[in-house]
Amino acid sequence: MKLLDMLSNNDVTFFVPPYQRNYEWTTDQCETFFDDIVKTYNKNLHGNRTEHFFGSITYFQTEKPFGQTKELVLIDGQQRITTTMLFLCAIRDITSDEELKSFINNKYLRNVNAKDEDNEYKIKLKQVETDWSVYVHLILQNKLTDKEQSTTIYKNYNYFIFRLTQFEQYEKVPAHLIDLGLNKFSVISIELQPDRNEWENPQEVFESMNSLGKPLSLADLVRNYLLLGLDSKKQEHLYKTHWLHIEQILPGQVSNYLRDFMQWQSKTSYKKATEANYKELYRIFKEIFSDLEAETVMKKLSSCADLYAYILPGGRTGHIGIDYELKDFQFLRVSTAYSFFMALLYEWRNGEFDDDDIIDILHVFKIYIIRRRILGLTQAENKTFPLYVNYMWKLKNAPNKRKAMFSILIQQENRLRLPNDIELERYLMTANFYNLQYCRFILSLIEEKMTKNRPSDEKLQIEHIMPQTLNYDWQEELGDDYESVHQELINTIGNLTLIRHNQELGNKPFSYKKDVYENKAGLQIARKEITNRKKWNKTSIIHRGKWIINYLLTEVIPIPEEIRRTNNFSIKENRGLSFLELQLVGETINFNPNPSITAKVVSDKEVEFEGKRWKLSPLTRELFNRMGRVSKSGSYRGAYYWSYDGMKLSSII
Repeated sequence: MKLLDMLSNNDVTFFVPPYQRNYEWTTDQCETFFDDIVKTYNKNLHGNRTEHFFGSITYFQTEKPFGQTKELVLIDGQQRITTTMLFLCAIRDITSDEELKSFINNKYLRNVNAKDEDNEYKIKLKQVETDWSVYVHLILQNKLTDKEQSTTIYKNYNYFIFRLTQFEQYEKVPAHLIDLGLNKFSVISIELQPDRNEWENPQEVFESMNSLGKPLSLADLVRNYLLLGLDSKKQEHLYKTHWLHIEQILPGQVSNYLRDFMQWQSKTSYKKATEANYKELYRIFKEIFSDLEAETVMKKLSSCADLYAYILPGGRTGHIGIDYELKDFQFLRVSTAYSFFMALLYEWRNGEFDDDDIIDILHVFKIYIIRRRILGLTQAENKTFPLYVNYMWKLKNAPNKRKAMFSILIQQENRLRLPNDIELERYLMTANFYNLQYCRFILSLIEEKMTKNRPSDEKLQIEHIMPQTLNYDWQEELGDDYESVHQELINTIGNLTLIRHNQELGNKPFSYKKDVYENKAGLQIARKEITNRKKWNKTSIIHRGKWIINYLLTEVIPIPEEIRRTNNFSIKENRGLSFLELQLVGETINFNPNPSITAKVVSDKEVEFEGKRWKLSPLTRELFNRMGRVSKSGSYRGAYYWSYDGMKLSSII
């Protein structure tokens, strides 16, 4: 049935039961809703008769005495109906047509058949308690408190006011938005009858609709989007030729792949692909690829799925050196850089990079990651690593790829810095290296550098040379201050080594351990600067610590000499607005004069608004122009008029 036909019935009042959630639609959903109204309106305006399906409304009717309005209790559809009411309320409040105001009030927002004193039923839609006060005040056109103006209901109402103001400036047809737009919205109406059929229990139906079953994944949504509009033969062809290949080569990873592919193509970071974010990512996917034919998108997704498979565990590019580097990133958990890796491998496959170029770039990036992981640095990587695709042109044009990659890494802000040798030396001398997640991996890299062979034995163990439990022999070995030495140095890198068969060495004497290290360990790292020591005490541990740290930094994860002891991050001297520096790329910012107006940050200097890219100051001027409030100079510093998370951008630059 038609949505407005259902809402116009003055013999009923819609009631949201208390077990329903609060009204939670965001501006994103309201934007889609408004855009669907406009699209439907435009098609009908130009003679293309069309309707728009708006989902299902499930309810049951409660018994009321004769003469009283009936109560329809909503089981499903609360969010859609509330949003529709807010849209109608906004049209009523913005139009100068008194007949239209009265029509909307009496037909949809209020129930003229309800008794005047019965406020609960005089309003056509009864909200849950937390939303009721602000909703009533909007419908009755009462003044709202500051607290009520901060609610989701008011913000979405205010968003519709803003969009209608924009629309009316050019079209001046708010009534036609209802007639040719919203009036063409159809719904499926499902009425439960629990009094007649006890199995139609509303609570059970609600729980079944909202709790059971698995929601569609991003992969499901994208596959359906690309295939559903095609004829059956075309669907089958594209599925078998392209989509099936994606599912087979990326089992269980298709949604993650789609998100990383989107980041690569749009050069923007997006939220992780989880159940909570699937619908939002799907909406973004449609925006990115809306101008392309389904077959074109399918072909590229299928082709690039091979690149993603190279990056995942077990993937093989066919080149031993490249696979070797990619495998380490799997262990280092750098999935935030997969979009960047895909872009690199795409250029390699197309001949823009040769094998050595890719190995050099990946190796430099691995050095960067290991240095950061030693210090426990991960902040801002999820938002920034996908943006490294913006540097592809620099890497392709650079004669020295290794040098170019280091140049890119030292341009980042402090949280994304390439740690220098001074910072790492100071940390490693006293750090609890034993508890570092990557301890065995890093010690294996040291062994590999010394012997050209990385130990991969599953029985490889981390050995405390000075044991974790001291016996009398070790107390004698360490000297009078054995307790403080043990407490201070037990887990430091100087006291740790690798051993293949940790043969219950425990707290055996150092002389016994030396013999095992020398003759049975089979590892160079278990000998170097250990077996040449007569005693294993504080002096020996500190000596070996200095040696192994120096070897790690200069031989295993080296950086160019000129940046070994410099601050390898960018400092903005002019303190101008940099979204990259503020780590806001991918986030949403609000326009202070009207917080319901939002823009999405898509690069270091640009935001996306109404499908277009803007620098912040020109966008600010445009919005003030639409409001009829442009300053005499016409010049604006955008950071003063926009906020993130309640704080002005000008305050956090």
